[in-house]
Amino acid sequence: MNIKHLNGYERELKALQLEEQQKQAKILEETERKRQEKIPKLTEEGRQNISSIYKSETKRAFLTFDDGPSTVTPQILDILEKENIKATFFVLGSRVEQMPEMTKTIYEKGHFIASHGYSHIYSQIYSSPEAVLNEYNQSMEIIRATLGVPEYNSHLFRFPGGLVGGKYSEIKSQAKELLSQNDILCVDWNALNGDAETNNLSPEFELARLQETVGSKNSVIILMHDAPAKRVTAETLPHIISYLREQGYEFKSFYDIIK
Repeated sequence: MNIKHLNGYERELKALQLEEQQKQAKILEETERKRQEKIPKLTEEGRQNISSIYKSETKRAFLTFDDGPSTVTPQILDILEKENIKATFFVLGSRVEQMPEMTKTIYEKGHFIASHGYSHIYSQIYSSPEAVLNEYNQSMEIIRATLGVPEYNSHLFRFPGGLVGGKYSEIKSQAKELLSQNDILCVDWNALNGDAETNNLSPEFELARLQETVGSKNSVIILMHDAPAKRVTAETLPHIISYLREQGYEFKSFYDIIK
């Protein structure tokens, strides 16, 4: 091969190498973009969105599941995928430790993972406002390690038993302020399927309870559970989704709120 042909070959080879490098750079850039999209970013807009979460000009529904993950979670995920709905899972750190692969599956399917604390033991959680913050931090450390996303922070906590009322109401009120100072927002619910109200659950009971509590609200945050004993909730979920769609609700997750 003469020098002229060699130089042409080298230029062509370098061009191909540059094209491949650019292609790989674009793939890495797109991968990082998608990764960042799944890491909640708390902004002032997000704070405002949480403060007005129960108000909306249009009808929207947030499906939320507490106390998981568990053996019930896969069935719920399958239904949500079939219905093309993203939900929010308020997981327990202790359950994440027991089912790490299921936790990763929730995340990989695009659902929002928030904190419900670590233990769900009221006397432990509500021993002080600092204990509540510790429960959040402990659960989040486990979530980060499980997901393999060191910077993940949901910035979102749901108080076990709810924020309002009860024997620990004063501790909860103080804890809410402490959490806010640490960029952690709190959210309860304004509708539910009643799966924590009785041991004699049935799809008929859950659907009726949902219809009763949704009422005529425009913005509904629906409390459900994916704890091990809540298989009826998974069985009822398609009917709940169908009812909400018939009423004109659009489904949202907290990725739409905390931006």
